Amino acid sequence: MPEDSDKPEDDLRTRLHAMETRLRRMREQRNGHNENSRRAADSRNSVQDQARELRERIKGRLEEQKELRNRAKVHQGKRDEIQSQMRELISQRRGKRGEDGLKPVVIQLSETLGEIDRIENRIMTDGSLTLAKENAMLKRLKTLIAKREELLPIAEEFQIIEIDLGDMEGSIQLLKAEADAQHKSMLEANKEADEIWEE
Repeated sequence: MPEDSDKPEDDLRTRLHAMETRLRRMREQRNGHNENSRRAADSRNSVQDQARELRERIKGRLEEQKELRNRAKVHQGKRDEIQSQMRELISQRRGKRGEDGLKPVVIQLSETLGEIDRIENRIMTDGSLTLAKENAMLKRLKTLIAKREELLPIAEEFQIIEIDLGDMEGSIQLLKAEADAQHKSMLEANKEADEIWEE
């Protein structure tokens, strides 16, 4: 009989041992899964850090490219204004008017300054002016000065070369050289912007 009573105990021990072994294996599997999860999380974090770094580099290059494109647009605007001045001077030399009837700002300013000088000179030197004529000239002078003040800020943005309306051929050559220089600067800025992504 004692052997029979040992059997259930042995059976229970065997089952208990099997359960403990199973539990130990499950614990090891869980620890293995935890380690795999930790490695996967580290890998994910590393990839996210690399992605963040890459995004920052891309953003920096985009900003640099945008700055270069803006610089190219400034050169293009200056070139276009200079070419417009050149066309106006050529038209004036041939006695023609602009297509839209408007002159470039720098030409308008140059003519306005010339007329202001002529009127001021005449008022100071011409002793035969009547009071009515002098008042009319002062009124015209006041209008021209207001126009000059209006044109100056606009012209300063684009004016690179002083235009001498007395030497049109020389002014045209200067304008052509400056327009070519601005065009070259525009092309260089655009090329530099394109090369940003080749690095």
